[in-house]
Amino acid sequence: MKLICDWRCCYKLYSVQLGVLIALLGFAQLEILPLWQAQLSDRAYAACNSALGLILFVARLIRQGPPQEVQP
Repeated sequence: MKLICDWRCCYKLYSVQLGVLIALLGFAQLEILPLWQAQLSDRAYAACNSALGLILFVARLIRQGPPQEVQP
């Protein structure tokens, strides 16, 4: 398995930040959501989680960092 260049700076990548947000949202579902159950429906949570997953997919497509030169 080969790591990305500058892997120690991966916290700056949008996809890593969104991945952490999705993980925190999953933790919130486990710990906090039962308290909000009357205000937040399962459908709203599922829609929010699905939207974050889609944004994560799009974030992986965005080029980040300095442009790389194409080698012939």
